[in-house]
Amino acid sequence: MQVSATFAAHEEGRQRFAAALQSALTMREVERAFLDAAGAVIPAGGFGLYRIDPTSGDMLDAKAEVEVDFLGEYEEYGRRDDPVLEFVLRHQRPIDSSRAVHRTVWEQSGALTALNIGGYYHSMEAPVSVSGVLYGTINFARNNDFGPFSDADLVSARLAGEQLGLATERALRYERTGQRTSTLEHVLDRLPQAVVVTDLDARVIFRNRAARSDPPGQPQDGSLRLVEDSIVEAMEEFRQLGKRVVTRTAHDPHTHRRVVVKSYRLPDRDDAAMTIVFECATSDAAHLPAWDVLSKREQEIAELVSQGLTNKQIAERAFVSENTVKQHLKRVFSKTDVRNRAELMQRIWAARDAHGPDAGRDEA
Repeated sequence: MQVSATFAAHEEGRQRFAAALQSALTMREVERAFLDAAGAVIPAGGFGLYRIDPTSGDMLDAKAEVEVDFLGEYEEYGRRDDPVLEFVLRHQRPIDSSRAVHRTVWEQSGALTALNIGGYYHSMEAPVSVSGVLYGTINFARNNDFGPFSDADLVSARLAGEQLGLATERALRYERTGQRTSTLEHVLDRLPQAVVVTDLDARVIFRNRAARSDPPGQPQDGSLRLVEDSIVEAMEEFRQLGKRVVTRTAHDPHTHRRVVVKSYRLPDRDDAAMTIVFECATSDAAHLPAWDVLSKREQEIAELVSQGLTNKQIAERAFVSENTVKQHLKRVFSKTDVRNRAELMQRIWAARDAHGPDAGRDEA
């Protein structure tokens, strides 16, 4: 009956410990969960969580719940003479002081001398591995009133170390993802173009700083309402037609503001899209449909195409090779979402007609 009761108590403690770790997202929460729930797994007077260098065994960080602060003494002389830690580092499995070495060796060790300062005698440690690499150890200390650690305690320590390793890996991944997300947001906020990330139902997931202002300090104009309409239409084309890129031009006749709205379907697993809004110049020089999307050299090549010149003629005019012209055209096609030269010419002519026949041409 006593064995059954002991087993049941250990099992209940393991479940409580696992539940506490499962709700922890960050490393700080994982550490707190361990310190709060460790006593439910293994009765002890002191608990510690060490992050250590897997090669040297040096301590990188420590979190502990102990009655007396003896951690400084342990780091000063106990760690380098700790047969329990030495065993764990060598064999990568839990062990306690009654099994690691003979009692006389344990009683002469620096580790026990440090433990005695806190009133402890028995020590047990278990490894914590993350992605197959030793990350640290969990430590348990008891005084003689508790008695030595049992076989069941060793099993619980092994399970606790494994669960803690999984929780640590999850927390580190979560924190790295958060750091990357924050970095990407800061990068996108520095872009002059408005960037909007939505799901495929056009619900906004993220806006960069340029997309949150209109422009800064000014009320929303009709062109931005048209941008929102363009995003909705692009998402519908992604869903219904399977397109990957959609480009549209939004024009507010009241403010004469023109923007090019280009939406990109993100990988299918993300179920989302990114839209970039390029401002078009408001002067008559803006006779290309997506002028600000293109570099100055690409604008030049596109203008020469609209004049009906061949690649060889364009290369002579622009003082570049024909292959360079071809590469520029590939980028122009991609940025303006056209399939060939004829379609590019049509877009340029249509944009020029909208601004007048002499748009963009210098007066003689």
